Amino acid sequence: MNLLGIETSSSTGSIALRLPEGIVVRTIATPREQTERLLALADELLGEAGLQLRALDAIAFGRGPGSFTGLRVAAAVAQGFAVASGVPLLPVSSLLCIAQGAFRAAGARRCLVCVDAHMGEAYWGEFEVVDGRAEPVGPERLSSPAEVAPSLQSGWTAVGDGFVAHRAALEGVVGSAERVLPELRPSAEDLFPQAERDLAAGRAVAAAQALPVYLREHTAWRRSS
Repeated sequence: MNLLGIETSSSTGSIALRLPEGIVVRTIATPREQTERLLALADELLGEAGLQLRALDAIAFGRGPGSFTGLRVAAAVAQGFAVASGVPLLPVSSLLCIAQGAFRAAGARRCLVCVDAHMGEAYWGEFEVVDGRAEPVGPERLSSPAEVAPSLQSGWTAVGDGFVAHRAALEGVVGSAERVLPELRPSAEDLFPQAERDLAAGRAVAAAQALPVYLREHTAWRRSS
């Protein structure tokens, strides 16, 4: 299966190519570079693999929640590729992507993912790994940090930069976690387990239906700018 993955929902972006023989990842260090380098890195990965866009089975992208600008960049690039090639798109939760990364990097099977949403709020959700894939345990939420409350039993991991940005408010939550991985960011390679499942289940979408999930109204972002 040939899949391209795009993840720019956080301060560190990435793009990855999934081939039958393995995965290649390129990291984008800053938000500004996400816009400037994403297309060039996609061309680089495909060129090194000797593939054209139309040879892909699908394109996965982090649909959020996360950085408003980053989500628009990922969705716009994915949509542009889909229109140009006819390749279907697979939107994947960026919080789920972080949970999948925690499993890949640290073996964490149950996670509370919390990401700083700015404006005194946090994006958060709970995930559990089943058969190697992170699955949501309940809905994704946007709330004040004081409302973040794990429902998972013991043995879960706190993951995401929200545990740094809202350290004081989340002190009690962190105290009940088995471990904390505050530095973990979403990586494009961790989109692929869910993307493969969605593609096999016929859940790929056309460009017009491949939209970001902000969890916050656009008007709130405009007021904060």
